[in-house]
Amino acid sequence: MSRNRPRWLRILRVGLRRRLARLDRTAPAWLSWLPFWGTSLLIHALILVLVATFLYTTSRPSERTELESSIIAYGDGGPEALEPLDPAGDSMADPTTTPSLAALPTPSLDLNPTPSLADLPKSDPEPEAFAPPSIPNLGGRASAFSGRGANRAELVRREGGTSESERAVDQGLHWLSRHQRKDGSWRLDVHQECRQPDGCPGGGGGGSETAATGFALLSFLGAGHTHNKPGPYRELVGRALNWLVEHQQKSGALVPNITDSTTMYSHGIAAMALCEAYGITRDSRLRGPARLAIDFITHSQNKQDGGWRYTPNQRGDTSVFVWQMLALRSASLAGIEVSKNVIRGCQLYIDRASADKDQTTYAYVPGGGPGRIMTAAGLLCRQYLGWSRNHPPLIKGVAGVWADLQASPGRNIYHWYYATQLLHNMQNDAWKKWNPIVRDNLVATQVVSKGCDHGSWSPTSPQPDPYGASHGRLFQTALSILTLEVYYRYLPIYRSSDRAVVEK
Repeated sequence: MSRNRPRWLRILRVGLRRRLARLDRTAPAWLSWLPFWGTSLLIHALILVLVATFLYTTSRPSERTELESSIIAYGDGGPEALEPLDPAGDSMADPTTTPSLAALPTPSLDLNPTPSLADLPKSDPEPEAFAPPSIPNLGGRASAFSGRGANRAELVRREGGTSESERAVDQGLHWLSRHQRKDGSWRLDVHQECRQPDGCPGGGGGGSETAATGFALLSFLGAGHTHNKPGPYRELVGRALNWLVEHQQKSGALVPNITDSTTMYSHGIAAMALCEAYGITRDSRLRGPARLAIDFITHSQNKQDGGWRYTPNQRGDTSVFVWQMLALRSASLAGIEVSKNVIRGCQLYIDRASADKDQTTYAYVPGGGPGRIMTAAGLLCRQYLGWSRNHPPLIKGVAGVWADLQASPGRNIYHWYYATQLLHNMQNDAWKKWNPIVRDNLVATQVVSKGCDHGSWSPTSPQPDPYGASHGRLFQTALSILTLEVYYRYLPIYRSSDRAVVEK
């Protein structure tokens, strides 16, 4: 039987016997006064002290414990999953090879619902499911989402986050989790879901379940929480995804009424969440719904100016346009093909939305005057459409965004959300100055009282937010969380490789 014991145990036993025999031959005088059981007790006590010392030193927490205690290492990647990005930028198309806008198909608006997520096959029969995106120069899919996995703690440190900003993200997600509806969705107006008698103060937000569910899902996905990996929000994310899939129309629309004034806003936000969920998890049951959602965006693009507005085929406005652009980018990063014709339309629209001859500022609608928020959003789209980091109009435009941020009298989460992503991609002096300002402001203004609103961001206090005040607490909270997730949600697009973030 002794041969079945581990080799190290046999060596330990033989060594112990030899030392005991040597001790018996050369024992000090004081040891002879001890009875045999006393000797045994002394030796075993010494062994226990040595073992306890070893266990303590090997399990002692490192200096990084405080930060990593709030890091969820779920998702698709350690450093080995990272793939190089194109140093020229995150280009979504080569405009010289795209067909004309006239080739856009007309939308199919069959409003019969699709099957639920539970009814869809678990294995993806399409051989191209893991094929590279067809859009040139977009970079690797795995690298795009890898910051939400095992690298998250390292990226927080290297990109400018803190343990306090990560704690704020966790507290914000906990607030969102407490206000999810029983069917898996959220509403912008959360009062019906408040679990304390006094509820969350303030009103506003309306009842758009699609937009609210999309915002909340993006927040959880941004921190690496998924439905198919262990984690505190696994079931919550699964219920939300099921709700979106079950309410999707055969046309791909994620809204019940495509003539509503919030149709394309709500659809773009939710489509982005579906595509990111598929891109992170590779759950083949999500590929079909995500593909349908992108098809609806494709069919809804206006053929004259390449934009989107409130309902399908309207001439575009920049605010709605950006959400469709972000959804298309998430789809392409997830390996879902995006038509080059659609990207050509995006380039056409953003050119027309430029508010100056140098294309450094952008208007709400083509032909209008420049706006601070639309300029930040428009330049972010320019980055994704291929402008290089050293492109003079981008450099000049980013300088203007930084000047606008410094001149802004108060908080504006919609402005901050786009500007933070834009500057994070640039990794320049403006980013280094802006990052501690927006990070510490959001940490300081998060609700810390013990009421129902604990962990959220108030749309009216300490000062009214011009968009949060009308869109409600969930909107304010979700965009605040997404802004604080900038360090790992997407990696800066102008790095020569994602690995540089970890190995710098």
